[in-house]
Amino acid sequence: MVRTGRQYLDSLRDGREVYIDGERVRDVTKDPRLAGAASTVAELYDLQHDTALAPDLTYASPKTGNPVALSFIEPKSREDLERRGRAFAIVAEKCSGLFGRTPDFMNAGLAAIASASEIFDTEARAFGRNVRRYYEDMREQDLTMTHIQVNPQVDRTKTVSQQSTDIALKAIGENDAGFRVNGMRLVGTLAQFSNEILVMPSVVVTNDESAADYALAFAVPVATPGVKIISRPTLIPQNAGHFLDHPLSSRFDEGDATIVFDNVFIPWENAFIYRDVEKCNQLYKQSFLAEHYTHQTQTRALAKAEFMASLAIYIAKSTKIDAFPNVQSQLAELLMFVEGHKAMLAQAIATGSQTPFGTFAPNRWPLHTSQIFFYERYDTMINTVRALAAGGLVAAPSYAEFGGEISEVVERYFATASMDSEKRIRMLRLAWDASVSGFSGRQSLYERFYQGDPVRRATAYYRDYPVGGMLERVDRILDDLAVRAKQAGP
Repeated sequence: MVRTGRQYLDSLRDGREVYIDGERVRDVTKDPRLAGAASTVAELYDLQHDTALAPDLTYASPKTGNPVALSFIEPKSREDLERRGRAFAIVAEKCSGLFGRTPDFMNAGLAAIASASEIFDTEARAFGRNVRRYYEDMREQDLTMTHIQVNPQVDRTKTVSQQSTDIALKAIGENDAGFRVNGMRLVGTLAQFSNEILVMPSVVVTNDESAADYALAFAVPVATPGVKIISRPTLIPQNAGHFLDHPLSSRFDEGDATIVFDNVFIPWENAFIYRDVEKCNQLYKQSFLAEHYTHQTQTRALAKAEFMASLAIYIAKSTKIDAFPNVQSQLAELLMFVEGHKAMLAQAIATGSQTPFGTFAPNRWPLHTSQIFFYERYDTMINTVRALAAGGLVAAPSYAEFGGEISEVVERYFATASMDSEKRIRMLRLAWDASVSGFSGRQSLYERFYQGDPVRRATAYYRDYPVGGMLERVDRILDDLAVRAKQAGP
């Protein structure tokens, strides 16, 4: 059954250990550094109860018939992918694509591995049923999940098992009831606001027995004793004159965190992979997990691109600089980014295919192409907003001035030919948060690295791409040229 925003917020008051700025946070829903993001997720939950949106955001549970989040669906057809894509788009547009780890991301990912649950079974343990049960529990309870899969950066020239500082998350012992883990993983985006943590296989595990202790996948509630969430500092200014001075960061700073496991016990029923290097390394390819993850992320990226292009055009029109050919060229480039992204997203769905598990997956090549290219496009969009707003960005006063002693002066001097002062300052504060603030810098970094190092992503793209047909094409041309050469004679 889909939860309300209030039910979601209540679920976060569970005694979790969240630390920020040298102190433990007792209630993430009320702390001024964290409450904005918690409220944003609550608003997303409430969308599922909006009578106009519920048909596009929910579907009947196969188990109970109750409405559950559509992002949990196991797509069986192209139509299911299209329907899920519409649900992704509604959520992404609500946040202008700026809340990178909305709950639908992990919902889709968990559905993907649940569909492929058989791949988790081993001769020793039938972990597949754990995956399936966990998926159904999360779907029916409508819980929020985050995931962590990156080992700590100590010495990048060595494998995790060769590090001189043994701080990476690893199994340290087992018994008939479960196993214990100790160490850390990162980056837990949305961890402060989640109910559950999925520890997923690290994307880089050496393919030998020395890495076995680190080759794990399991689920754990956030409030489990020994689980510590160490937050980065907030990007929400704590001394702002008005929340409209930072309208994006105040709502969409989703938080990033390091998760420390201090001798944490994991019951066997919550285990998905245990000391199995091969399964860790094969999971993403075998389960089609990356395809389903990336369907959500690129739907979100489209909303983000549309927001940034819209903002740039709005700024240009506010002072009529869109009449100049050079500005028109800059704006056209942003619009082409948007249209190109739409095309790749549509192509991924149109050329999707059946999986061995009876589900339907989008075509990964258009999705991965758009994902790898997006961070550079997004940086261009940020720079365009900066260039078009120019000195107006640094000159815009706090919105709080409208309630201060010089409100009449501000009202008089900050208007443009097409916009009064109040609206212009609202626009410029929005543009500041989108392009200049610490929030905007984190957005840029997130797009570059949230699915891994783009260089490694590109090399993996090349290694996996089906180039056989392309090589055959050149061979056919070369063979044809050889025939023509013989016919032409010496």
